[in-house]
Amino acid sequence: MDAGDTIVAMASAAQEGAARVVVRASGSGALRIAREMSDVGEVAGGSAVVAKVWPGVWRWVYAFVGPRSYTGEDSVELHVPGGHVGRMIVEEIVRRGLARPAEAGEFTARAYLNGRLDLTQAEGVAATISAAGERQARAARQLLSGELARRLSPVMEDLAALLALVEVGIDFSDEDVTFVAGEEVAERSGEAAGALDKLLAESVRFERLSAEPRIVLVGRPNAGKSTLVNALAGQARAVVSDVAGTTRDALSARVRLMRGAVVVVDVAGIAEGEEGVRGSGDEGSGGVTGVLTSVRHEGAPDGEEGLDAIERQMRERALREVAEADLVVLVRAVDDARAPVDLPRAPDLVITSKWDLDGNASGLALTVSALTGAGMDDLRTRLDEMAFGADVGGVLALNARHVAAVEAARAALGRVAESAALGPEVVALGLREALDALGDVLGRMSADDLLGRVFSQFCIGK
Repeated sequence: MDAGDTIVAMASAAQEGAARVVVRASGSGALRIAREMSDVGEVAGGSAVVAKVWPGVWRWVYAFVGPRSYTGEDSVELHVPGGHVGRMIVEEIVRRGLARPAEAGEFTARAYLNGRLDLTQAEGVAATISAAGERQARAARQLLSGELARRLSPVMEDLAALLALVEVGIDFSDEDVTFVAGEEVAERSGEAAGALDKLLAESVRFERLSAEPRIVLVGRPNAGKSTLVNALAGQARAVVSDVAGTTRDALSARVRLMRGAVVVVDVAGIAEGEEGVRGSGDEGSGGVTGVLTSVRHEGAPDGEEGLDAIERQMRERALREVAEADLVVLVRAVDDARAPVDLPRAPDLVITSKWDLDGNASGLALTVSALTGAGMDDLRTRLDEMAFGADVGGVLALNARHVAAVEAARAALGRVAESAALGPEVVALGLREALDALGDVLGRMSADDLLGRVFSQFCIGK
């Protein structure tokens, strides 16, 4: 990647029938391209004119003079009709020797190298391009706006100031002067660590945004979970029976809601039992709540070995699904007056099923009937709000690289707090490690291989 020459590429999707596609050039020869590839003549920075662009189409020509451009260099954009014309113009520019083809991500890399973007904003460009839905697009815009830099910069500035005091103390170690006490080092590094903990706790992960939210339905056997899954999915995905405990494994169905798709999972029923797991036919017995049950089929061994192995796997699978779910929905039958079953985590939503059995039922829980469809629109709306309603545009999203760097800085600060009494050299080393890690996030101290990995993920023309 050579930042000293002029580059050109398509900067928009090259669709054949598109009313407008963008050919972008950047570098010292960009304004010359505008003159030679159109009849615009001399162009001034910040201008937009209609001109006849080679090979004879009338379209807009935009000129930008660095540093007031996307890349920080002289730049030109030719807006022409259709991807075929755009490709012809790029090939002609290269044939005339006016520019070379841009590499993947090279325009944004130049913007970064020229100080127009920090590395997180550059990643926000890539995330915006690859966004597959509203949540990802809003999170990408948040990153592109520079929010992560705004959150990290005060922490970095305070750590840099603290490191300066520590290093001055090292330089004047022979003098009877104290520039910063060990207690203050521990306190300020602890405050910085707390700010990083808060950042991680309040942020979401881009990797999670790219996956469809996973919603797990839990409840007692015969609570109507499988019927709900079938009604939401619009097909008979799960086996439905009046016999409690029919569901013996986790069954999933992809459900399309208003703002995106989710995966709804139906797990084996949870019921009351004695001394661990019992058959669902015993659900009326007292005892410890929150254990998984199953139906003992004919031919099953009377002993504990065979049945317990199956029940143990069912229980482990159900608990794993609940633990890994993005959202947990507790389903209670309208004719079940017992207290809710115990769960390893609080449910995000409680619904009362089988409303058709008692149309007068009311309460705080959302009441639905999968058989008649009553309340199902409300249920879909609630699921959509829970899965996609969070204002991701107001919440920072971090990718795996950001998280790893922040966690590395957090670990270094932990060592600083623990070693504050061991001497300024040890403290300074820990502060430098924390600053280097946070610098990697913003790209202010990044190595060439890190930059290569980031920008190689871009597409041509960006």
